[in-house]
Amino acid sequence: MIRSGCTIVSFNYLAYARTLCDSFLDANPGCRFYVLLVDRLPAYFDRSRERFELITVEELAIPDFHSVAFKYDILELNTNVKPTFLTALLDRGIEAVVYLDPDIFVFQNLSPVFDALEKHAVVLTPHALSPFPDPASEVTLLSAGVFNLGFVAVRNSPEARHFLSWWEVRCLNLGFDEPRTALFVDQKWTNLVPCFFESVALLKHRGCNVAYWNLHERELSQQEGKWVVNGSDPLMFFHFSGVSVDGDARISKYTDEYTLENRPDLRQLFEDYRSALIEHGIRDTCEGKYAFGSFDNGQFINRLTRALYATNLEKFSGEDPFRSSSNFYRWAKARRILSTSESAKLYSSKSYSKSDPRVRFIHGALRFALRVLGADRYTMLLKYLSYVSILSHQGDVLDK
Repeated sequence: MIRSGCTIVSFNYLAYARTLCDSFLDANPGCRFYVLLVDRLPAYFDRSRERFELITVEELAIPDFHSVAFKYDILELNTNVKPTFLTALLDRGIEAVVYLDPDIFVFQNLSPVFDALEKHAVVLTPHALSPFPDPASEVTLLSAGVFNLGFVAVRNSPEARHFLSWWEVRCLNLGFDEPRTALFVDQKWTNLVPCFFESVALLKHRGCNVAYWNLHERELSQQEGKWVVNGSDPLMFFHFSGVSVDGDARISKYTDEYTLENRPDLRQLFEDYRSALIEHGIRDTCEGKYAFGSFDNGQFINRLTRALYATNLEKFSGEDPFRSSSNFYRWAKARRILSTSESAKLYSSKSYSKSDPRVRFIHGALRFALRVLGADRYTMLLKYLSYVSILSHQGDVLDK
């Protein structure tokens, strides 16, 4: 059986891809490794110096690719071309393909995965295998999805191709990072996979896809120089999602629950991984300019602009939206939805503060609205604001 691993990155994550590739090939001799670049290569880049085979996203020949690349931001585009990429690898005659997110490190031969592929067309890993101490953590998984799509494996079979074809349509059309409409890029769709497809393995190996979201059930230690989980299961691969290379105590930018201070069992693991990233050039590649992040005149493309383009695809079909001479650019400029930066992503429930003057002003305005409208109409107003605050629902507001 011809086996391979693969990942997807933009140029700023190239060091992660190199680190993952080395760990995968060292642990799985005889396999191949492929990297899909969702970006454009700088002139100085030399493919021949890499251990992996590089494929650019435009080589996938996705229909109307410039439209897909415009409506999705960097996270959305990197994740939503996954089924197309996997299909392209199967078309090359590869019999078993393991996709891994670039911020993963492989510690052992992935024989449990390849063994599962001998009997099944698709292999997935659940985020967690046991209940969380805090039910709120399970609410998060209800939003993010049952399965973590930092990992998926497929066998070259009719059932796997059926799955990939189904998944591709949904990813290329509705793969938005929009939790309030039940969408989360490529990941949420796989909640349905065990229901819609027959040959699906749910790999419940505690050494697979270890990450901050399942640390409540997994302790790490070393035995005879090898990492093990809960004193018995070999650590197959660790997912360093949201890792900082700067060496602080955080294990992920997405959680404050676990740190290297309250989980000292992870300290050596993280020190080694951060060193590997530096060795593979993260200081040189992390600041690369994203090829699909601006119009051809250098104007930054924000999420509101992308969302409004996505909701008006028919109106602007047949043209390249990245061109500053396009009808869409003129439409966006006339509605003043262009900006030079995007700071909204810096704000969340964690950064919310009642003492913020802007928050106090909005609260005052809402209290005034309650007095004027009364409880019933005020509740109606909040329902509408909840609806229209979703960027893709801004079309009616900005339509002149």
